[in-house]
Amino acid sequence: MRFLRIPFLLTIIFVNSVFGLRQCVGQKRCTEFDLCPEFEHLVGVPVLKLHPDVQVQLRNNHCRTEKRGNLNIHSFCCNIRPPLSDRSKALTMVNTKTCGKSVDDKISYGKTARVFQYPWMALLLSYDRTVKCGGTLIAESYVLTAAHCDRDVAFVRLGENNISKPIDCNYFDDQKDCADPPQDIQIDKFIKHPLYSSSKRKNDIALIKLANPARLSLSVKTICLPIGSLRRDPVPTYMIVSGWGYTENGSTSDVLQYASLSLLPTGRCGRKLSRMNDAITLDDKRQFCAVGKGKIDNCAGDSGGPLQYLSRESSSVQYGIVSFGVNSCGVQNAPGVYTNVTFYIEWILQNLK
Repeated sequence: MRFLRIPFLLTIIFVNSVFGLRQCVGQKRCTEFDLCPEFEHLVGVPVLKLHPDVQVQLRNNHCRTEKRGNLNIHSFCCNIRPPLSDRSKALTMVNTKTCGKSVDDKISYGKTARVFQYPWMALLLSYDRTVKCGGTLIAESYVLTAAHCDRDVAFVRLGENNISKPIDCNYFDDQKDCADPPQDIQIDKFIKHPLYSSSKRKNDIALIKLANPARLSLSVKTICLPIGSLRRDPVPTYMIVSGWGYTENGSTSDVLQYASLSLLPTGRCGRKLSRMNDAITLDDKRQFCAVGKGKIDNCAGDSGGPLQYLSRESSSVQYGIVSFGVNSCGVQNAPGVYTNVTFYIEWILQNLK
């Protein structure tokens, strides 16, 4: 249960919001709860566990309630400090209004993605254009990926579907709908999380700053991050992983693949993984697990690629980054471990310049 998402419980704090609404004064600005740095430590805390003094503080700073779909989004008078201006710029860069939109029907039943279906997918390439990892475009000049993907990466390819073809097209009877040629953009900077540990497999998240901004089109778009109203609570049980990852035959696919996975409780996942590798321990705040129903489902994603869900506004939101798993592709049903993007939102925004 995420804080500020249950209208009934909100009445306990805001008393019908009549006494909570007010004008912000001084350096304070009316800001959505999830986007206010001084309240970030409260995100995810159940309402009934808040200290009474905190409830009073929130009631005294409540400045706006906005209806978005079935959600009531509450805002509070928030202190403006230097990092907040950088944060506001970063929020503009990720553009929560236009992200995560695909022109292709997201409700599909195959495992091979159509052109335009996942336009935020990125390929991380070496100098000789060998595929190293996957990633996602989150802003025109930034790609989100895994920290362990930093070796020999020189280019990011965007707008790709079938690696073996120069132009990707969807075919309908005697007609075709083709995408623009893929964009290969040099990497300016690979930004690993400062606490990344390859031995412990922790904090496996990184940003790539592109040397030139991507040209957005129908085949190149940004995916949404779980910010503000784009966060879902509770988190959907099933999500989609996509990439050109290893197949059951042990080779990469030329065509973008996707699969439906279900989340697995961390404790149960840890027990499953320990039976295959007793050196693995999980952090239930920074990591989570997901598993497919069949053997092939675990092979659909690249390292660094996304695990995504649909927001209530039907935008694709990245919830996880493919981090690691047991090498059992096509052999047995084994969970994959994902970096929890929600936990790292502040780190991501702080590094968007």
